[in-house]
Amino acid sequence: MTIEYTIGLAPSPPTLLKDKIICLWDRGDGVRCHDVVKGDALSLHLCSVHGYRGDDDTTLTCWWDGCAQHMEKCAIVKHIRDIHLGVTYPCRRCGVTFAAKRSFELHLLGCPAPKKRVEVELFETYTRL
Repeated sequence: MTIEYTIGLAPSPPTLLKDKIICLWDRGDGVRCHDVVKGDALSLHLCSVHGYRGDDDTTLTCWWDGCAQHMEKCAIVKHIRDIHLGVTYPCRRCGVTFAAKRSFELHLLGCPAPKKRVEVELFETYTRL
């Protein structure tokens, strides 16, 4: 039996999600936090350690590495990921790289490069009773 898997429909996981990062949040005294945080736990870290609270539409300030830009709470992690950490989303079909996840997702809908296919053979194993 042969099964085909389509490659290139989803991005490689961004480095942010699988790697540990050093938090560069200014603690208010000009000193950076420097905690080591797993990328996908950044939101939890900002809430639990740096006290980010409130509704998603609450206006807060990004203090990552002295940024001081104001935005809604719901945008802080995306802002840090895209602007400060430089996470990118490469298309494995055509090789174009996107800075924003949404732009990448829209690109995939109409990417002109053909989908690559990989064939994998499956072997069934039987156990004798």
